[in-house]
Amino acid sequence: MRRFNYPYFGKRYLYDIKNKTLHDLLNEKPECQIDSIHEDDLDMYSSLNEAALLMDHPFYYECPFCMKKDREG
Repeated sequence: MRRFNYPYFGKRYLYDIKNKTLHDLLNEKPECQIDSIHEDDLDMYSSLNEAALLMDHPFYYECPFCMKKDREG
């Protein structure tokens, strides 16, 4: 679910710096455990393009729960 409060500001993608994991808040699942990520350990992005341009980290993992691709569509 998109969150509009600090530190999320309504942005769609959350990067968990500590675990190097990118989450899609529009497809958030309980298994993502977003509430357990400390605000100092996250970066927020409006789009995947923005995340790719701004990400300081050479690699990241897509969350297996919220970043799943729909293979049947």
